[in-house]
Amino acid sequence: METERGIGRLARRGGHVLAARDSSRMLGPFALAGVIAVCGMLSDAHYRALPRLTADDARPAPWELPSVSIIVPARDEERNLPTLLRSLLALDYPDYEIVIVDDASTDATAALAAACAAGDVPGRVRVITGTGPAPGWTGKNYACHLGATAARGEWLLFTDADTEHAPLTLRAAVSAALRRRADALSLFASQRCLGFWERLLLPFAYQQYFAGVNPRALDTPDSPALANGQYILVARAAYAAAGGHAAVAASIIDDVALAAALKRAGHPPLLLRGEALVSVRMYAGLPALAAGFGKNATQFVRAQRLAGAVVVAGTAAAAAVPGAFAGAMRARSKAGLAGALLACAAQALALAPWMRRFGVPGRYTLLGPLAGLGFSAIALTSAWASLTGRRVRWKGRAYRPLGVTTGASAATSTSEEARHAAG
Repeated sequence: METERGIGRLARRGGHVLAARDSSRMLGPFALAGVIAVCGMLSDAHYRALPRLTADDARPAPWELPSVSIIVPARDEERNLPTLLRSLLALDYPDYEIVIVDDASTDATAALAAACAAGDVPGRVRVITGTGPAPGWTGKNYACHLGATAARGEWLLFTDADTEHAPLTLRAAVSAALRRRADALSLFASQRCLGFWERLLLPFAYQQYFAGVNPRALDTPDSPALANGQYILVARAAYAAAGGHAAVAASIIDDVALAAALKRAGHPPLLLRGEALVSVRMYAGLPALAAGFGKNATQFVRAQRLAGAVVVAGTAAAAAVPGAFAGAMRARSKAGLAGALLACAAQALALAPWMRRFGVPGRYTLLGPLAGLGFSAIALTSAWASLTGRRVRWKGRAYRPLGVTTGASAATSTSEEARHAAG
């Protein structure tokens, strides 16, 4: 009799365990949908909180516009440089120069820059020929440093070679900075997404990034600093007070590091949405996407831990949706399948505003789970490289991450690596 009662108790307990397991299987997909929906709402709200820069900001002002030096660090940019230079030469601004720093390119970058300088008004376009970064510098930071040292303008504009500027961009940006009494300004550009992988991953990356980064929370002294390296405009005096690029010589995430230096010096960058005036094609194809995001992913999570945690949660939730579908189908759970469908719909809705901003066809919103898997693979590869001390490769150079909290990195060229290996 006692044995029968014991068997009965065990059976009831087993039933409770199975019921709890089935319940968790049903609730899991709904939890994913909730995380995805929250991240989607946060990202859109955070980005919309940024003020817009438009052509209206270029309206006449009572002050005289300062001279500006536009500094373009360029390494192997023969594809992008002609488009950028055409747009810069067409800028509607009274007093500016273009300083192109050829960072030891192996393609026709230097020749294209020299041809532009020779064909323009004498002295407006200048070319600086670099031989690669000095020890302890990344290539881009050293190129920006060389350009700033040679610049003549009262203000400096650091812009990437893969950007394209509308004619009124510089006038609008300088006027907005002066009007708001800001010594530094940074624009978020529209992304030109032309290939499959760009259309899949770039809107997803921005959606996740702005889920974690809240521009409204950047005003306090203890909050992280933020800037977009594709367009950083800064008064020369503020740049010098922050220590310039020498203060962030070894940083892989150079824009955020420079923003932090400016903020410490009392000149936090004014962040604006500039997609109406500036566009960029960051990466052409999957290998460039993987290398570009891979070098930054772990450093971003380390430098901005709260924002990084939100980004990790949102990315993991999106990547888990295919597994939720598979689990629901194996268990023949209608509730689980409904939850997985809801999670997929939530991801599509979260991506929709970013697809519109970047001109990506709406059908790509349905591929959110695939984007989550792809981006997770890039992030995990980045994390593994960081944990094992492997060098991050970018444009023929290798950088070794150094600090957990600073995101700094020591830079060495491939030839230097070979010398160390040989020695």
